[in-house]
Amino acid sequence: MLFQRLNNSSALDLVSYADVDQFRESERYLRAESIPLGVGDFSVRRANLALASCNLSLVRTFPRIINGYELAGRLVIVIPMNDVSSARINGELIGGSILAMKGNTQCTVYEPEGRLVAILSTGQHELDSPLLDFDRGYRLIKVSRHERFQLQTAVAGMLQLAAREPEASRLPTIRAGLQETLLGAIDRAFYLGELVDTDRRDSLCRYKTIIDRVDNLIRRNPAVDLSCGQLADAIGVSIRTLQTATQLMCGSGTHHYGRLRRLWLVRQQLRSGAAGLTVKASALAHGFYHMGEFSSLYRANFGELPSQTLAAAR
Repeated sequence: MLFQRLNNSSALDLVSYADVDQFRESERYLRAESIPLGVGDFSVRRANLALASCNLSLVRTFPRIINGYELAGRLVIVIPMNDVSSARINGELIGGSILAMKGNTQCTVYEPEGRLVAILSTGQHELDSPLLDFDRGYRLIKVSRHERFQLQTAVAGMLQLAAREPEASRLPTIRAGLQETLLGAIDRAFYLGELVDTDRRDSLCRYKTIIDRVDNLIRRNPAVDLSCGQLADAIGVSIRTLQTATQLMCGSGTHHYGRLRRLWLVRQQLRSGAAGLTVKASALAHGFYHMGEFSSLYRANFGELPSQTLAAAR
């Protein structure tokens, strides 16, 4: 494991997140929100290396659904660092491809397994590959296993250098050289790579729109546990289409996804520790009427009782 060969230094910022709520706070600057698919054995680490005008991160993730991002004039390149290939973006399988995102992407990423990824955040014009000729959204770029390995090696080498030789890594000439080496490796990979076939993207966009409307309905009416039929009628699609959209985008049935969203809304409210707030009031306000069942669901998802969450917040 690469993280085992890294340590905090004056050039490398190594962060461990003790719980999922702490990690969710770290996503705010990207206007992103992770919805964990469970918090058992939660273990997330991030290593950050500042280069001349870019930032390179290594992140060990967890099973989750991510909604976002707003990148505000930035280009973000996500390089898979292990062989986990089950993640999807807007229903599209990422596999071993490199993900490039710009501007307001408004995407839904489904990660059923924790991944190890390198993330390069840079200005939109640092890389001039024709594969990056888009204003906002995302592209998946398929590269050979060899080129992906070359990128992984470059990333690992730079992070290890920052951990072991921080004084050298902080020199402006070295930081600039490391950045040029990494951008050059990405340029080469993109020159030899190709865009992943996007023939299905129009139909997948329709499913993405359906999920966005489901999310909006849940946020506007958290106290109402709408059935699949009621949701489908409100959105104007068939139950089958709704089920296909939630399964493809979020890896679960519509009822399970809606319940997960409402559980997280409850947790956010309990963590506010507001004066006078009770577990029962919060549960009822989010469509959970059977307290015993609610407590069991909450504990299964978060590893603690809702009363414990509220007590800790206070």
